Amino acid sequence: MNEAYYHLGKVLKTIRENKGYSQQEISDSTMSRSNYTKLERDEINPNVVKYLAILDYMDMHHDEYSFILNDYSLNDKDNVLYLYKKMEQFPEIIYVKKLIDAANDLLESRYDHLTKDVLNIAQAYYSLMKDHNLVAARKYAESTWERLKKLDKFYLSELHLLNGILYLFEVETVISLTDRALKDLEKYYCFKEAEELRLSYLSHLSCILIAHEEYDLALKYIDQLITKSKNDSNVLSFGAALVRQGLCLQGLDKEKESQESYELAIELFHVMDREDLVKLTKENPKLVYNPYGYVDVEIKPE
Repeated sequence: MNEAYYHLGKVLKTIRENKGYSQQEISDSTMSRSNYTKLERDEINPNVVKYLAILDYMDMHHDEYSFILNDYSLNDKDNVLYLYKKMEQFPEIIYVKKLIDAANDLLESRYDHLTKDVLNIAQAYYSLMKDHNLVAARKYAESTWERLKKLDKFYLSELHLLNGILYLFEVETVISLTDRALKDLEKYYCFKEAEELRLSYLSHLSCILIAHEEYDLALKYIDQLITKSKNDSNVLSFGAALVRQGLCLQGLDKEKESQESYELAIELFHVMDREDLVKLTKENPKLVYNPYGYVDVEIKPE
């Protein structure tokens, strides 16, 4: 257990006092005043129901409390998940390397299924982006799928993992899995994380369809990606979607429209001071936030 959790009560006391609440106000309807005093002294620990009730009375969510408890930093597992989501949304080798290191560090101290799956996916990305080795990437990804396929239902963490291994499947299966995932994510309509994951699914699917030269179908999902990126004010996602739109139009021999998409993407990247993406768009647009663009073969299962 993280050592910070041994000071759970002490941190609760600090937060309560900073918010100007009395012990009676917080303990009311959760536990006796005397037991709450013991909790703040770290003499007892609350059960989950009482813990959540206390946080509710303090106007605080568990994620924020956990962050404060860990001295305003992410614990090891949360850091792994944070880096994974960064890599998932913006697949750049810098995030891949950081994620591999963080996951390995955590697994050296304790085993964790989710962290192991994340490590497999990160190593697969590294194989794609750095080594250009599709065979090695599939082997890593298949290890994660072996666990996922046994589950009856996917929640957010599993949906994140599935998003990272879509390239394992035939195009029809990728489309089916993506459509199902997008439908499942509708249940999390008030979660920003789910909205970002929707963007990532659309992004990954469009990249896979482009790899298969399914340009017309890819444009259908890219249109959704563009609309959603604009609605979410996600400039980098919008720019990357425009690059993919340009790739599709180029593949359909619509050079003028393709160039217009590229130019608009370049303008957005200039605004964001991402000259690296400007250069990539001009020189090799298929590599813009596309881990599959590093493999010069059509992506299909063996």
